[in-house]
Amino acid sequence: MTTVAIPSWNAQGAIPPINESSPTADRSPYRVALTDLVLRFSTTAERCRILDGLLRFRAELHRLGLTRGFQWLDGSFLEHIEALENRPPRDVDVVTFVDVPPSFQPNSRDLLFFDHDWVKQHFLVDSYLVELGLPPDELVALSAYWYSLWSHRRSQLWKGYLQITLSPDEDERARAHLPLNP
Repeated sequence: MTTVAIPSWNAQGAIPPINESSPTADRSPYRVALTDLVLRFSTTAERCRILDGLLRFRAELHRLGLTRGFQWLDGSFLEHIEALENRPPRDVDVVTFVDVPPSFQPNSRDLLFFDHDWVKQHFLVDSYLVELGLPPDELVALSAYWYSLWSHRRSQLWKGYLQITLSPDEDERARAHLPLNP
C-alpha cells in the first residue's frame, strides 16, 4: 500500500479534506502508515494513552485472526482539539473494514471486542465494524455513510481523516515509537 505523509492541521484545526495542489489524487481518507500515526500524534500523555489503546485493540483483532482490511480513523483525536475546545481528545473513532475469514469462530470472551461500549471503556477506541464480504449495495451504503459522517465536523466544517492497513506488519514498529512518558 502506498502511503502519504499526514497533512498538517489547517487554520480550523482539522486535517484538510484534500491537498489543494493535487485534489483528485491526494484526498481523504489519506492512506498513512501506522508508525507515522504514532509519531505524529503521540504528543501528550492523553494522546499516548489513546494510541496505546488503539494498538492493544488491534492486537486483539489480530489475535482473533482479523488481519485483512483497513481502518478509518477520525474524531477529536485527529483534530487540534486542545486548541479548538481547550481539552484533550477522549478517544479515537475507528471504523474497521475487515475481511472476516471463513474459519472465524469467536468465543464468548472474544465477542467483547465487538461490544462498542466495552471497547471504548477498555481501549479508548470508539469502534465500529464493517464486513468487507457484505453484499455490494450494503458495503457501498455503509462506506458512503461513514464518509459523509466523518468528512465534516458537527459545525459542518469539511475535514479529512486517515486510513491505516489492518495488517499487523507495522504494529510492533509503531509500538516502539510510542513514548512511555511524553
